[in-house]
Amino acid sequence: MENNVLIESYDKHKQEIESKLKEFSENKNNIQELFFCLLTPQSKAEKCWQAVKDLENCKNEKTEIENCLKTKTRFYRNKAGYLIEANKRWSEIKPKLNEKNSRELRNWLAENVKGLGMKEASHFLRNIDKSDNQLAILDRHVLRKLEELKVIEKEVKLNKKNYLEIEQKMQNFAQKEGIPLDHLDLLFWKIESGRIFK
Repeated sequence: MENNVLIESYDKHKQEIESKLKEFSENKNNIQELFFCLLTPQSKAEKCWQAVKDLENCKNEKTEIENCLKTKTRFYRNKAGYLIEANKRWSEIKPKLNEKNSRELRNWLAENVKGLGMKEASHFLRNIDKSDNQLAILDRHVLRKLEELKVIEKEVKLNKKNYLEIEQKMQNFAQKEGIPLDHLDLLFWKIESGRIFK
């Protein structure tokens, strides 16, 4: 992909991207977004969101939660445990979301909420309008696009150190191209899949 093609695509889809981000900013059900981001690793986003909606009618018991998840997300037994623990700890997590520094908040979530890594914590904060255009959601689709654009040399197995290094490269690229970081992530998804979901 050439940079000029990216800019043309951004101009074409900017309004849709802004509309989606506005939708995120108006969503007040943060715990549902946390559940969603705990479910999404190696699973389809739409099915995970359906699982989150189904959980509204589910008792907070591991077996029932597992039954609710098992046709919609991979590793459903582990993820059921993550949801139960996150729900128990929500009274501790919720006030932390008032932290102004999005990167410090993301790092705290990744270190303290079981099942959330750097990518999922970044995704959660973007979806609740707390990323402040500072956080990259480095899934394989985004990494592939960054490689195509020569922002990174190749896709890598991510650890915290190189996650932060690639995030900074993506941030620098976004600034150079005049595309806010949150917009760039959604633009990559639009180009990759033809849609913007969550």
